[in-house]
Amino acid sequence: MNYFSYTAFVLICLLLLTLPFVPAFREWRYPTDFAALPISPNYTNDVDHFSRRLHADVAAKLGLGEPTGYEDFDFVTDPVDGMDWGKARKRLISRSSIETRAPIRSVQPVYVEGDIRAGAESSFSALYATGNIELGAKSEINDWAHANGVLRLGPNSVTLRRVSAGTAIELGNEAWFERLQAPTLRFGSRISHVLPPAEAEQTPASYADLPGAIQQTPSLFLIRGDCALAAGKLYRGSLVVTGFLTIGAATTVIGDIKSRKGASIGPRASVQGAVTCEGRVYIFSDARAIGPVISESDILIGASAVIGLPDAHTTVSARNIIVEDGVAVHGAIWAHEIGMVKPV
Repeated sequence: MNYFSYTAFVLICLLLLTLPFVPAFREWRYPTDFAALPISPNYTNDVDHFSRRLHADVAAKLGLGEPTGYEDFDFVTDPVDGMDWGKARKRLISRSSIETRAPIRSVQPVYVEGDIRAGAESSFSALYATGNIELGAKSEINDWAHANGVLRLGPNSVTLRRVSAGTAIELGNEAWFERLQAPTLRFGSRISHVLPPAEAEQTPASYADLPGAIQQTPSLFLIRGDCALAAGKLYRGSLVVTGFLTIGAATTVIGDIKSRKGASIGPRASVQGAVTCEGRVYIFSDARAIGPVISESDILIGASAVIGLPDAHTTVSARNIIVEDGVAVHGAIWAHEIGMVKPV
């Protein structure tokens, strides 16, 4: 009897210990939960993550791609002027281009096969177009937008999330933004003009001649405190400054610069490398910065300045970014708090 009781006790204990593992074993043998988890817009650094997800869902809905499990859509009516956007309860697909002078206000994501042109004060939670997107003044993108072609937002528009394009993004004056990514980003109503090369009017110079310069490597110098590079000079190599760095007008730096208290890049000056600062970065009119421009504070970019190259995209990142009329950026710009296009 004691032996039987002992055996029963052991079997019961083994059963109790095994039961919690049964669901895990069953899921391992016959998986049911293998779909990707939804990602909040606040927890991904991929600027076009949600546009790619929507495109995949639409392709599945239209029978052009693999099933995703999220193929629940409605279709935009034709003609579009009869569409009641406010009553939409599902994501929307338009099988053709949309063109209207009236504003479109949709709380549901909209996918357009072709172009979309809508009037002033349009508003979208999310918008995808296989062609171009053009929205009038005072329009809003509340979550994200992507155009395979060119994306244009009129003056006083607001896009405080992710916006990307395959060709270019163009924002009107007094537009507000957060994250933009495209081969070319144009701000304001003016086009940046091509400046003649400045090398002909520059005099070669060396960091070694600057007061307090300390050579760290053959191509790297350190200066403790503030530093000023005279106008019309040509410097080769990288420079680290513990104070504030001022680069004079029409001066070129072929290398990287790093400054703790901030930096000022004068009119027609050029930095052919990275600009990294803890403090503010001032990029004056017609200046050029070929590499990334990073600040832990604020960045102010003057009229007609150019960041990056058409064939060498880069990144501009800071807490707040003010961009004046005529600026062009090739690559991505990220204002962690707020960005604004300032008219001149």
